[in-house]
Amino acid sequence: MWDKAVIAALAWFIAVYKFSAMRQDGQWRTGSVTFYFWAFSLFTAIGLTLMIWPVYLAFDRLTGLPNLGWLVTYAAFSLAIYYISLGCYLVLRQTRPRLMPWSLLLTLVVLFAIYALGIVALPEKPDHTVPETLSEVIFMETIYFYMAVLCAIPIVTFAGLYRHETFVSARLRWLVGLAAALVSTVVLVIKIALTLLAFQNPATPAFAILYPLITVGVVVVGILCPLAFLPNNLYKAMAQPFEFLGKTLALYELKTLQSRLDTLCPPVIDDSPDLKASLKNLDFHLYRVVIAVLDAKKTLAGYAGITNDLAVLPATMAHMAGTVPPEWDEKKLQQARLLHSELQKVDDNQEFSRLVKSYQKVSRVIRWKMWVNLSRGGASIDIAYQS
Repeated sequence: MWDKAVIAALAWFIAVYKFSAMRQDGQWRTGSVTFYFWAFSLFTAIGLTLMIWPVYLAFDRLTGLPNLGWLVTYAAFSLAIYYISLGCYLVLRQTRPRLMPWSLLLTLVVLFAIYALGIVALPEKPDHTVPETLSEVIFMETIYFYMAVLCAIPIVTFAGLYRHETFVSARLRWLVGLAAALVSTVVLVIKIALTLLAFQNPATPAFAILYPLITVGVVVVGILCPLAFLPNNLYKAMAQPFEFLGKTLALYELKTLQSRLDTLCPPVIDDSPDLKASLKNLDFHLYRVVIAVLDAKKTLAGYAGITNDLAVLPATMAHMAGTVPPEWDEKKLQQARLLHSELQKVDDNQEFSRLVKSYQKVSRVIRWKMWVNLSRGGASIDIAYQS
């Protein structure tokens, strides 16, 4: 009961705290993120409050209808998941499914019908985990199935946004949303299965294993959902350490790629600082190393153009007046072929952050292919790191 009380208190705090902001939002009557989040907090608070047994009993005594607290709890959770789903679609700028309002209406109609036909006549009990009648099974599975479907729908959208997003702060927000949707779906699927198992066998040992997981999942979702709607400034602050580490890793991998290219296409100006010195201005040095990679890529492409895609050593081909053929041996030629092949797969007409990630991938692929070649008994062609 303590977990429900804590989350209910948190939900009530958010609902009260956000009420003034919601009223000041000029679009709250037609639908806005502020209103949807406030409605989610309010109905979650109502549902969790009525799940506390003393409150549940007091509510039923006050209304004079047995198990009305159970019905209101499920109706509140239906509305909560509906409004948070609307908020997600608005934030993600996605068109909501046209059947969404009708699915809510159908769920509420089924819940009220099952309550009137069967639940109202049942004795009150503090624990609704184990259904004893078929009407209880239908009543419970209706809300679980509805919530599971609404939680599962945004998973693909969140995953796609996370995968294609370049800003770390936005990726953190999508990751929190994805985690909340995944955990919610898993918890509800477990609830669906556990309800059926409990109806068939109230003494099933699955309770001892799965019910603690459900409790943990509910607490996790209760924390993740408010986190997903935190202001952008907080996400930017949380993203700074990850951005620093990401840029440091990118610089390391691109410098590794540059070192391999420098042995084949010596740079005009060789004053590249080491990684430690570059940490003081990561953006500047990332830009420099990308330019160096692009220059080497162009030079390699020029060599490939006069050697039938590096089929022979450039020194054996005729050169334009004033040019000096590179002094390559067979190992350098093999590495040049590998680097040229992978570099040509990158589209250079993309934004800088995506360009950095593309060449990071090239660096990893080159390293992996060289390691595979060596592990299979081949000679090392990684001449950049041989003494």
